[in-house]
Amino acid sequence: MKKYILLIFLLNLGIGIAQTEFPFYEQIAFDFYQSKLIDSFPTKKKVKVYPYVMDFHPSGNAFSYPNCLGVTWKGSEQFKKLESYVETQNNIDSERFELDFTKLNKRKFKIKKRGIGNYPRLHITAPHKEKNGTDRIFLNIHETHKDIYVTYYLEFNEKGQIIDWCKGIDEIIRTY
Repeated sequence: MKKYILLIFLLNLGIGIAQTEFPFYEQIAFDFYQSKLIDSFPTKKKVKVYPYVMDFHPSGNAFSYPNCLGVTWKGSEQFKKLESYVETQNNIDSERFELDFTKLNKRKFKIKKRGIGNYPRLHITAPHKEKNGTDRIFLNIHETHKDIYVTYYLEFNEKGQIIDWCKGIDEIIRTY
């Protein structure tokens, strides 16, 4: 009897360890932006950031297709959010609910608790995957200025490592 209980215990423990967990894509993207991108493409003012992922995600579905990464656009339903990943972020006890700003450079960033804040603002989309594609995962970093939108397109492998990125700029034209 003891052998059966021990066997069941080991099987449950083995299955628990073998389960894979998603990396924290938004944190990886922000760390990459903070360490590499903001120095390569500096801003004139401090960039406003938000500690909670729900505030960090842009309103609506602002995911942009990563054409500059060699992905050809096939239609509006080509990409889908990682639903199970996003669902876990709604839980306040989740490890992916709040970004870690312990290493934040306060000369370049300003933490905003709520609201949209002044320009420039930083938003990071939820990770997306091609429906009928490879295991590549894509994410956008939107840097919103008064007259331009700068979008950084990041490509991850399934382990959460950034394998490629590119930058796009859209100009805002206002008519009165």
